[in-house]
Order: sequence, then C-alpha cells, then structure tokens
Amino acid sequence: MIDTDGARLGAEAARRLAEADCCEIAPGLTDEEFSRIEATYGFEFSPEHRAFLAAGLPVASLPEEGASWQQPWPDWRHADVDDLRHRL
Repeated sequence: MIDTDGARLGAEAARRLAEADCCEIAPGLTDEEFSRIEATYGFEFSPEHRAFLAAGLPVASLPEEGASWQQPWPDWRHADVDDLRHRL
C-alpha cells in the first residue's frame, strides 16, 4: 500500500530544499537503489523519506563562510558501506 500523504510530504520537502539552494542535488534514487540500500542496511525508508530521496538526492552542502560541518547528507550511492553503517 502506498502512503500518498507521506509521498506528497517527501516530494514537497525535496522541492523546498531545491528552492533553498543550500546544497547540491543529484538525480533521485531509483527503485533498484532503494532495494539495494534497504537490503544492505536492514531497514525500509518511510514513504516520506523515500519520496524525498526519489525526487532528488542531496549530496553535498554548498560551502558557507565559517562552516565546519562536513558531509551532512549521507551519500547513499557512493559511501563506504562501513562508514554509512556508522552514520546510521
């Protein structure tokens, strides 16, 4: 069963993030990528999070003067499995 409210909220969050122009956004995750990630890490994305990441994948923050936080977004496509597991 598809949670249409969750999907709508996730897509809206992705749209707002893109409008904020605060980070680089790559093409969204595919169904195959979602399946691989969920199998690898043993969880399922919520409908909101799935819709958010399908609409666009935040991959890096744009540098701000004085910023110290490195990689605030998980790199679901290219991260080292152990590093991502640690972040989770």
